[in-house]
Amino acid sequence: MKKYTYIIDNTFGLLKASLFALLFFVGGNVFAQTIELNIGKTDIGINESFEITLTVKNGRMNNYSEFPDIPGFRKGRPSSSSQTTIINGQVSTQQSVTQLYQPTKQGTFTLAAFTMKVGDKSKNHPGASIKVGKPVQRQTYDPFADFWGRGNSFDRNQDNQQFIDVKADAFYAVSTDKSSVYRGEGFKMDISFYIAISNQAELEFYKMDEQITNILKAVKPKNCWEENFNIESIRPQIITINGKSYRQYKIYEAMFYPLNTEDIVIPTTELEMVKYQVSKRQSFFGRERKEDREVFKSKGKTIRIKDLPDNPQKELSSVGNYRLREKLSDKQLKTGESVTLEFRVEGEGNINAIRQPNLSETDSLLFYPPSVSQSINRANGKVVGAKTFQYYIEPQEPGEYLLKDFISLSIFNPRTKKYQTLYPEGKIVVEGESLRNAQISKSDLGSFYDAMKNANNSLLFMDDTNWVKIILNIFVVITIGLTVFINVKKF
Repeated sequence: MKKYTYIIDNTFGLLKASLFALLFFVGGNVFAQTIELNIGKTDIGINESFEITLTVKNGRMNNYSEFPDIPGFRKGRPSSSSQTTIINGQVSTQQSVTQLYQPTKQGTFTLAAFTMKVGDKSKNHPGASIKVGKPVQRQTYDPFADFWGRGNSFDRNQDNQQFIDVKADAFYAVSTDKSSVYRGEGFKMDISFYIAISNQAELEFYKMDEQITNILKAVKPKNCWEENFNIESIRPQIITINGKSYRQYKIYEAMFYPLNTEDIVIPTTELEMVKYQVSKRQSFFGRERKEDREVFKSKGKTIRIKDLPDNPQKELSSVGNYRLREKLSDKQLKTGESVTLEFRVEGEGNINAIRQPNLSETDSLLFYPPSVSQSINRANGKVVGAKTFQYYIEPQEPGEYLLKDFISLSIFNPRTKKYQTLYPEGKIVVEGESLRNAQISKSDLGSFYDAMKNANNSLLFMDDTNWVKIILNIFVVITIGLTVFINVKKF
């Protein structure tokens, strides 16, 4: 009985202690929430790290913004910590996230002013200048060196340390969503790095600005119009390939529209990654990993470009999946008045390449050159938008006019592989007098045109006019006389 009594008594004691602690936390005062931003030392060696620490006191570290990028540095993995303190019944908590930055070269670099948010609160930092110098030699005394027979140098411990090269379950690819397109039809290209969820190797991106510039020089087709999706930050997305889960890090994405029928050849390219080897024997005083490099290669491919099917409108057709929206400012008016027609082409395709609609010349309706505007949206792997042609129309003759008889746009839809014509369904009714000859009737040139009507416009022959001969003879005689007189006078 004593044994059981002891267990019960201790159980009640633990419950009372837990209840007391709970009441103590609830009843105690809690400090107000604050946010702090701190940076580490700004004069470091090439083998040291720079750090930025975000701290939330008496609050939760929820939905905090990304740490800034620093030119000349690459980001490592962030680390977090938390602690709770009770002083005189007052409870305070602290949560911190520290982002490490590894310098890629020596020199002086600028951390621009930046702002970080935690929830709906913000904290500003003025930035700093960071100086990266030569490697710093660090010596640490190992108190167990004599016991293990390894000497008393930390560096000697590192030199004798062995590392394992863990195979990376990852690949790099330059992908397109189509292997064959029509001239003017878009295909999507993306450049991504894929890491399997089951991957054990530790990988980091390396000099991405420099690498992606060289990769794009190689893979961007020169005979295409580009619509770039402008990826601002590389964020992982979980996808499944052949039943296996990967984290996809999309580096670049764009739509390309071939301008001619020349096939597009995408060459093999390389992406270099930082890969860490893991220490074979974990040691408190030794390194747990060693930095290395691994090169991943993409596969080359060819995109075949097909010409548009034969059609009388082949060279005048815009390529895309488009529809027409029209808008008339008025449907009934008088001659001399004007009406506005909004011819809006919208859908998926190369919006920039949409041609101006075809106009049928007529003296009954005057079409003034259109004002053109367009909007483009690049999202979710598609390029959609609209191009608007706004026409001012001035009727010169009364009557009813179907606008489709005067304006139209031919397109080729690569989805249906068919040509179609977009034309407005609107009709305008015009009343009033004819204005076709109004300008001529307003200008009365009277006697001038009468004189032209009465004038004799028959040709005259010089051989039949004696007076012309007489004048010419007189002119010849005078010319000869002057010539003789001048010569005599010289002598």
